[in-house]
Amino acid sequence: MNRIKQSKIFSNPGLKIASLVIAFILWLIIMNVSDPMTLKTFSGVTVTFSNASYLEGRNRAYEVDPGSTTIDVTVHTHRSSVERLSSSNITAVADLTQIIDFGSDPVLVPVKVSVPGVNADSVTVSPRNIEIKLETLTSKSFVVNTTTGDTRPANGYEVGAMEPSTDKITVRGSASLVNSIDKIQAQVDVSSLKSNADLSATLHIFDKNGNELSETQKSYLTFVNVEENDLKVHVTLYQVDTDVRIEAQTYGKPKEGYQVGDIDLTPDTVSIVGDEASLEAFRAAGNTIVIDEESAAVDVSEATSDRSVNVDLNNFLPEGIRLAEGLSSTVVVQVQIIPYDSKSFSLDSRSIVRNNLDSNLNAVFNEGEISVRVRGSAEELPDLNVNQITASVDFSGMKEGTYTVDVDVSLPSGYTLVEPVKAAVTISKNEPVSGTS
Repeated sequence: MNRIKQSKIFSNPGLKIASLVIAFILWLIIMNVSDPMTLKTFSGVTVTFSNASYLEGRNRAYEVDPGSTTIDVTVHTHRSSVERLSSSNITAVADLTQIIDFGSDPVLVPVKVSVPGVNADSVTVSPRNIEIKLETLTSKSFVVNTTTGDTRPANGYEVGAMEPSTDKITVRGSASLVNSIDKIQAQVDVSSLKSNADLSATLHIFDKNGNELSETQKSYLTFVNVEENDLKVHVTLYQVDTDVRIEAQTYGKPKEGYQVGDIDLTPDTVSIVGDEASLEAFRAAGNTIVIDEESAAVDVSEATSDRSVNVDLNNFLPEGIRLAEGLSSTVVVQVQIIPYDSKSFSLDSRSIVRNNLDSNLNAVFNEGEISVRVRGSAEELPDLNVNQITASVDFSGMKEGTYTVDVDVSLPSGYTLVEPVKAAVTISKNEPVSGTS
C-alpha cells in the first residue's frame, strides 16, 4: 500500500515541475497586471550633512552651493509601493567622513539614499556625489547688540535698558564666512510688555554690506559659548511722563534802551522717560526742564532785535532721564527784544476784524496769535491789558491766495505801537453748505 502511494507521488516529476513553473509565471503575470512595476523620479530631495566634527578635527570647515543641496531619486518598484512614497519619505545623507579626496577640486562627498520599502538596488541617485567647498576653520568673537525690532511695549512704557545673557558670542566657521560678519543682533519681542522681563532672543547676523545671513549660511556656523536658542535678554522698562514743561532763561543783557520781552519755546512741553527713582526725583524738583542762564545757551547780549536760538535739550536733562522715543531734542527759543517803556501783547488772530472781504471768500490767519508791541509811560503801561486792543485788516480787492497783510491796531489814548504789525493770511473760497447749490 505504501509503495503504491509513494509511486504516485514521485510519478511524472517533470509534469509536476512544469506545473509549478506555469503557476509561478501566472502569478507574475497577475501581479504585473494588478500591481505593475513602474519608474518614478522624485526631484529636489534635500541632502543633509553628517559628521561635521570630523572636518573640525582637521581644522577645516565646509560650505555647499545653495543650488547643490538637492538631488533627484529614481525608484523602480511596484506601483503600490511608489504611490506610498513622497520626497519627504526619502532620506539622503552626505557623510563627511566619506569624502573621496581632500585634494580634489571640487571636493566630492558621496550621498547615501534610503527609500522605505524599496531595495537599494532599485534606487538610482543623480548626482551620486555632492560638491563642497573646504576652507580653513576659524573663529571670531562679536559683541551682542540688542534690538526690539518693530515691537513696542504697552502704552505708557518704553524700553529703558536691554542686557543680553552674554555680552559677546564666539562664532566658528569657514574663514570667508566668519570674516564677512559685521555684527550680531539679539532681537526680542516686547509687544504689550508692562513689566521687566527675561525674554528669549532670536539671533540675526549681518555681513559688512548690511545684508542678513540666510538660514543656510547660519547653519555652517557654530556658536561656541552659547546655544543659539538659549540666548536671553533682560528688558528693563521705563515709565513715560508727558506734558513736562520747558523753561528758558536768558544770558547777558540787551543793548542799553532795550529789554527782554516774551520768551516763546517750540515745543514748550515734552515727554520724558526714566526709571522710577529718577522720575520721582525729577517731579520733586519741579517737573520742569530748565535751560539755565549759566549755560549761556540763550545769549541776548547787546541785542536790539528778537533772537531765535536752537537749543539741544539733551544737555539739560538730569541723570537717569531722557526724552521719549521719537522726539527731537531741538527746542526753538524765541526771545523778544523790545525798547524800554514798552510791552508785548499776544492777540488772538480770530479776534481780528475782516473788513471788505468778499462774501464768497474766507480769510484764515496762519498763526493763532499775533504779537503787538506797545509803548507807553512806565506808570500807565502796566495797566494796559489785551482786551483794550482791537485789530482789523482791509481785504478790499483781494482774491484767493496767501498774503502778508498790514494789521490796523487801535490802542487807548496815550499808547503807541513800537512797530507796524503784519500777519500772514490765506484766502480761500467758502465751501458750499450741504444741500445748497
